[in-house]
Amino acid sequence: MPEKKRVCLVGALGKMGIAIRSLLENDLDLFINARVDPAFDPQDGYRGIDMISRGGEDVVINFSTPKATIEVASWCYERGHVPLVTGTTGLSENESNVLKEFSKKMPIIHDSNMSLGVNLIDALLPGLANTLASEGWDTEITELHHRMKKDSPSGTARRFALTISLASGRRIIQGREKGHVSERGDEIFVHSVRGGTIPGEHTIYFMGPDEVIEIHHRALSNKIFALGAVKAAKWIIGQKPGLYSMLDVLGLKK
Repeated sequence: MPEKKRVCLVGALGKMGIAIRSLLENDLDLFINARVDPAFDPQDGYRGIDMISRGGEDVVINFSTPKATIEVASWCYERGHVPLVTGTTGLSENESNVLKEFSKKMPIIHDSNMSLGVNLIDALLPGLANTLASEGWDTEITELHHRMKKDSPSGTARRFALTISLASGRRIIQGREKGHVSERGDEIFVHSVRGGTIPGEHTIYFMGPDEVIEIHHRALSNKIFALGAVKAAKWIIGQKPGLYSMLDVLGLKK
């Protein structure tokens, strides 16, 4: 039997970290070699982000803050271009560009949503959006998440909007200002709702004369994202340098 690959899990005390740890307890291909979290406790086997010094990991899975993500990517780069899988959302343009630079020398998967369902929807959107935009249909996106989610709109909503924008040539607008209801241009409106403990819901509305198409995705738990992250970690080991997404992992590249 092939030797299991070693995983460094960053954000191990968070919701996603706990879900990934549960999945890897009995995994045949991967095991957690290092657990890292800003709220670390060395006596309990956790290390802080600035203490990832033991090395030897075959892949790093990261669900942390944008700032910590750049620190982790830098660590991966300096330790021999260790493959990185990161699902952190809310990165600034500058932070995203830093990841792009690192990806020239190491393989990185950065994706705002690692579920199979979301990626299948994203792969189907270009053709649909292009056809309906040419027919003058309106497009709006709503996203619902738990009250503690820090970024708005969600990374997945931004991703859907960008995919539609690239396919249709329409511009993206977050929310709607008062009075912006009488005329419609070439726009994609994105709306955010926060409350309770909702893991995540996204709905894309294509609205035409006397008919509406709704594409709805509901996450029932964080497990779907953890499953995707584990699949991504297995896939990225041995890949060439580059910035990848779950579309690459699932063979759905647009």
